[in-house]
Amino acid sequence: MFRIPAVITGLGPISAIGCGRRPFWEALLAGRHGFGPITLCDANASPAKIAAEVKGFDLDDYVESGKVLARHTPRPSQMALAAALLALHDAELDVNLMSESMGLYVGTSLANLETTFAMRDRWQAAGVLPAHAAFQTFPHSIACQVSALLDLRGPLHTTTSGCNSGVDALGLALRQVQSGTVDAMLVIGVDCEVVPEILAALNAASALTTRFNDDPGRASRPFDRARDGNVLGEGAGALVVESEPHAIARKARIYARFQGYATASAGRARQYSHDQPELDLRPAVRALRGAIADASWTAEQVDTVNANGSSSRLYDVVEAQALARVFGERFPTIPVTSIKSMLGQHGAGSSALQAIASCLTLRRGQVPPTVNHEDPEPECGPIRVVTAPLGSGPQRVLMHAIGFG
Repeated sequence: MFRIPAVITGLGPISAIGCGRRPFWEALLAGRHGFGPITLCDANASPAKIAAEVKGFDLDDYVESGKVLARHTPRPSQMALAAALLALHDAELDVNLMSESMGLYVGTSLANLETTFAMRDRWQAAGVLPAHAAFQTFPHSIACQVSALLDLRGPLHTTTSGCNSGVDALGLALRQVQSGTVDAMLVIGVDCEVVPEILAALNAASALTTRFNDDPGRASRPFDRARDGNVLGEGAGALVVESEPHAIARKARIYARFQGYATASAGRARQYSHDQPELDLRPAVRALRGAIADASWTAEQVDTVNANGSSSRLYDVVEAQALARVFGERFPTIPVTSIKSMLGQHGAGSSALQAIASCLTLRRGQVPPTVNHEDPEPECGPIRVVTAPLGSGPQRVLMHAIGFG
């Protein structure tokens, strides 16, 4: 079946290490982390005390009358809108000219969950809710708010599939462009996971790091023996996916060609058990091989891997062993990087920021480092983790994200 080639022409990162393409990329190359004590909620009773928060975020920096808009807009929606505006500006796209030929897909794990909890408390206390409650609490509300503010009238969709929601939204948007349904898609991955109930749930699952509360910069340690869990966080990433003919016709800057996408689930094999987890490699292997095949590549053509690498005790091993199965004898030579060593794991936002980093890797010809990889985890095998910027000029980047299931 004929597919219209797709490219990525706009990038909009809102992250704990920097907002905007240049600050974000410079921080990645410098190996600067975004971790610090939790301030967005009360963490006194939490074993995990640190997170990757976007310090000093102010919607007024991105949109006219932002302070007024922020009064009745939840933080995730604000970050999604800011990321969207950065990406559209970066792509030099006039949405007024593309209102009906451009769609919006949003990926999010939690949406505006903190606002939902606040509305529940308000209803229990007073028995009434404000008229706008539904437009802030439904999972699809972020997409609706952004599309309304930008007047985008193409396909509109929200996907929620755990920490890979950002890249899932990106992959689904790819299909819209490849089919010719639209000329371009705006894709946003966003999550703000520093919420008391989420902090409590992840603490209960022993999913968060506690060993480095007093030394946050060392906390996220992908594929390292001393890792003890993820660092919670928040952020948003927006990308403009555009048909290549449309991008060329308007002389757009092209960061990357978006070649392929695949996803796979574990089914009943991934019945979560903290004490006796099942090391099931099959979903990751199917997804990796599926993406390579969908791109019409071979494993031998992949130059580098932008890994999930969340510092999870389980998933880092699953990922490394899955990569070893996919690449075979080449595995020890493939450069692997994890930006989550600086950004933590925060749902759809972190996987969307992975995609942005992958685009910049191709555009700039450099692979950003993985920090804190000091004592390789033996169970991960001979994985080649990049610990300093690598100017290898990669041509093909394979990106991988893992979510529950």
